Amino acid sequence: MRSRPLLVLLAAISLVAACSSDLAETPAVTEPSATEPAATEPPDTEPPDTEPADTEPADTEPAETEPVDEYADAAAATDALFADLADDEPGCTWAVGIDGEVVHAGAGGAASLEDATPMDTDTVVDIGSTSKQFTATAILLLALRSELDPTLTIDTYLPDLPDWAAEVTVQQLAHHVSGIPDYVSLLLDAGFEFSDVTTDADTFAVLDEVTELDFVPGDHFEYSNSNFFLLGQIVLAVTGEDLGTYLATEVFEPLGLDMVMDPTADIAEKATSYEWDDDSQSWIVADSPWEQLGDGGIQTTPSELVRWAAEYWAPTIGGSDSTDLNDARLGDTVEADDGVGYGWGIGILEMSGLGTVLSHSGGWGGFVTSFDVLPDDQLAVAATCTAYELDAAQGDIGIEIAQIWHDALDA
Repeated sequence: MRSRPLLVLLAAISLVAACSSDLAETPAVTEPSATEPAATEPPDTEPPDTEPADTEPADTEPAETEPVDEYADAAAATDALFADLADDEPGCTWAVGIDGEVVHAGAGGAASLEDATPMDTDTVVDIGSTSKQFTATAILLLALRSELDPTLTIDTYLPDLPDWAAEVTVQQLAHHVSGIPDYVSLLLDAGFEFSDVTTDADTFAVLDEVTELDFVPGDHFEYSNSNFFLLGQIVLAVTGEDLGTYLATEVFEPLGLDMVMDPTADIAEKATSYEWDDDSQSWIVADSPWEQLGDGGIQTTPSELVRWAAEYWAPTIGGSDSTDLNDARLGDTVEADDGVGYGWGIGILEMSGLGTVLSHSGGWGGFVTSFDVLPDDQLAVAATCTAYELDAAQGDIGIEIAQIWHDALDA
C-alpha cells in the first residue's frame, strides 16, 4: 500500500505501488521511507472515533494550532510550505511532535469538495504504507512472547500457500527480501481496478497463481506489498484476530492513539481523496475500496502519528520487553539502497545536517503521507495530502519540515 535517493526511491516505489497500489506503494518504502504504488495507487495502504466534521466555510489561510511561543518561527515556516493550498481544491494536514507531544499542527484546503468542508487538524486520512511499521510491531510483539518465530518459513503459519512459501521466512517478509511479486500488480494484471472492491480472497487467489518467486529469498531488497499483507495474515493465523483488532488491543489503546486499521471504515471526519481528470478538467474522487490490511490500512491524523513516534526513543509497547522490541525493529536491517537501511517497516538512514532519520511514506487512493522521525532530537513530523498532484505532495516535504524544526531546536 497502500526516499530521496532512497527516500525518493522508496517514495517512488511507494507511489508507484500506491499508484499501482503505499507504496499502492509498488515498491514503496522507506522513504527512505517506504511507499506504495499509488492508486491510482492501491494499498501499499491504509478508525478512530470521530465527531462529524464541521461544515463551516474554509478559512482562506491554513488552519493551525497555536504554536508554543519559542517555536513560533518554525511553525510559521512550516505553514508557509502549504501556503498554495486553496479552499476549492484538495487539502493537506500536518503535525510536528517533540518528546511525544504535538507542538504544532495545521491544515489547509478542502477535506471534501462536494460538501465544501475545510480540512482541519482533526481530519482523518489514510496513511497507506506508513502503516507497515505497525504491522511489523505486531509481529515483533508475537515473537517476543514466543507466539511465533520470525526465522521459520511462512508455510508454518500459512500452510495453504503455494510451494514457494517453504522458501521464505517471516523475517524476509518484513525486510522485503522475499521475492514474492506485489499483489497490487497481480490484481491489476488480473483485471481489477482501484475503484473495484478487492478482498483477502482475491489476493490469495492471485498469489496462488504465482508458480515461482522473482528472486531467491534473501538475495536483495525489493519492495512488495505482498510481504506485509502476508504478515497481517500470519497475525490472524497465530492469534485468531485480524490485524486491525490485534493492533487496537495491543498498540492503539495502550498508547491512547486515535487510530484504526480498516481502509473501508465509515469515519465521519475522514477526508475524501482526489485525482485530477484531464478530460473533465476537474478533481474526481480517488478513494479505493480495496480491503487488504497489513501493507496499509490505518486511518488517523498526523497528530496521532507524531505521538506514536515516541516509541522509537522511549518504547513502552511490549512492557519489560519494549527495549528489545525497539532494538529489533531498528537494529535488524537490510540495505535498501546506498546508505539506507530498512528495518521492520521503517527506513533508516543518516542525513547530513539531520543525523539519523527514520522514515516511511505512504500513498494510497490519492492520499500521500510523509512520516519522518529524528530520534536524537526526539522530533517527529507527519503530513498527508489528499491528491498526488498537489505541490505539497511532491518531493520530500517531511524532510523539509524536519530540517526547519531541527534547526529551531539547535538554535
